[in-house]
Amino acid sequence: MKTIWFGAALSTALLAGVGAHAQDAGVFDKWLNEQAPECVPVSAFASVSTVKDLSRDQFQFVRAFYVALPPVSRTLPPGDRAVMATAGGAVMLALVADGQACARFLAPDFLQAMVVQVGEGKTTSIGTPVSWRPLD
Repeated sequence: MKTIWFGAALSTALLAGVGAHAQDAGVFDKWLNEQAPECVPVSAFASVSTVKDLSRDQFQFVRAFYVALPPVSRTLPPGDRAVMATAGGAVMLALVADGQACARFLAPDFLQAMVVQVGEGKTTSIGTPVSWRPLD
């Protein structure tokens, strides 16, 4: 049980906007707020942003990240490709199937950087191993 609470708290801490570090959704707000439709045509946000198709590796990375977002999904989201939409300093990542983005989220700077690194095929060198074990 401690593991579940720790994971949820860590996810929330990493992705929640806090004070001056909160990221403004800008033009993407209408597709990210609670009243947004479940699925949105890519053409809708492509009309107000620059949309870039992501590589297969980037798609898998974005899909895995989406699944880990609170509330944690127990199924894979719909999509067979991913896009990165940019407008006014805000970046939205979306998983796309049949021209519809049904899985979307705002990407903070650190996540944007990781998506780019995945696309460039970058890896990190082995240093001090990172490990975590729940307290019993």
